[in-house]
Amino acid sequence: MQEKTILTLGIDIGTTTISAAVLDTKTQKTLAAETRLHNAAISAEHPWDKRQNTAKLFETADQLLNGILETYPEICSIGITGQMHGIVYLDAHIKPVSDLYTWQDARAGQSFDGHPSAVQTIRELTGYQTAPGYGLATHTALLRCREVPEQAARLCTVMDTYASHLTGNAPVLQPTNAASLCLYHMEAVSFDRKAFASLGCDPALLPDVSDGYVLCGNYHGIPVSAAIGDNQAGVLGSLDETDSGILANFGTGSQISMICGREQAAVIPADGRIEIRPYFDGKVLAGGSALCGGRAYAILERFFRSYSASCGMGNEPRYDVLNRLAEEGYAKIIACPPLLPKVRTTFCGTRSDTALRGCIENLGEDNFTPDLLTVGVLFGMAEELYEMGNIIGIPDSSTVLTASGNAVRRNPTLCRVLKTVFGMPVRVPDEKEEAARGAAIYAARAIGAEREKLNQ
Repeated sequence: MQEKTILTLGIDIGTTTISAAVLDTKTQKTLAAETRLHNAAISAEHPWDKRQNTAKLFETADQLLNGILETYPEICSIGITGQMHGIVYLDAHIKPVSDLYTWQDARAGQSFDGHPSAVQTIRELTGYQTAPGYGLATHTALLRCREVPEQAARLCTVMDTYASHLTGNAPVLQPTNAASLCLYHMEAVSFDRKAFASLGCDPALLPDVSDGYVLCGNYHGIPVSAAIGDNQAGVLGSLDETDSGILANFGTGSQISMICGREQAAVIPADGRIEIRPYFDGKVLAGGSALCGGRAYAILERFFRSYSASCGMGNEPRYDVLNRLAEEGYAKIIACPPLLPKVRTTFCGTRSDTALRGCIENLGEDNFTPDLLTVGVLFGMAEELYEMGNIIGIPDSSTVLTASGNAVRRNPTLCRVLKTVFGMPVRVPDEKEEAARGAAIYAARAIGAEREKLNQ
């Protein structure tokens, strides 16, 4: 019998962009990929306040989605992914009544009026380990400050909110998203409502959760699948059956992720930098996340661009110059390793310590140069993930490391640095927009799962 689903579409609501990928489910090839800046960030008084305009996010996503559907009217399913951990409040009619409080929002790590932070309170009262930016920690902080919208009837991730925006149905979270909010039971496939209530929070705000490959409604007659986390979507969209299951992804943040079974995950040492996250088909992801990731390179580019502007040379992006400097610096480091500046790229802190800052060491007259500083930042980005990989226990040097994300594609020197730091070959997937592609793959599988149910 010929497979009916031919084309499927994935949408990724990212931290800085909205991306889309059209997947041919027969060949597993990406037929089209597109990315747009959403410019939805909201200026705020406090540095820990990181919100985005929900309406602006959805407006950009709608324009991208509808444009692709016009070009590919034969698309048979829509999948959605996006930035994890953040929350949006919805009213009783499933309409957003707040901005998106993003994964970068650090209010849950702040101590207001001498009280412990929301993160500390959650750890003390429930025993759950969490970090600033995780949705239910953010909600706890907002509740304390009486900043939860009066109309709020539930809270949700931004990508599940977008799924409801398309279908008109109440959000049902897939575990990859539910677990990203914290206070989640992986075995029970549900939130710990009792723990949530112990914090003075209303469990009625928590959305429902459904495991497996789930459809949540239709958009103009096209089935829409439940949204999935962008970490898991990126892995699903990057690794094929011949891969080892290890992925280094560089977006605004970065992640090192390894697919494993639950028994294998159980022996990974408990460490504040490592999480065990739900994956698909009974497997889990062991992973660590860096808050800066590709943003570290963007911070360096901003530094050089500011200098250029001060010299009257314009304020245009300088990534082409930066990439050339990185290539030149890498050649010098390979010839003389002691020249490498030691850069810790924790410019935005870490999950467990948002107050931590980056640093630069091993500077001397011979290596305090733009090219060596640039390659030093790339090494710092790679080494932060490598340290987490060592905790997870990545396999021996015969393993291939898959590297994905725009920072990898646009900067060949980063691939060379990853190969040097990890001591293994590096493969960059042919297909672009890996997270959107992963959402498209999930949507195709959800259609297949629904057909199996109907045929039983």
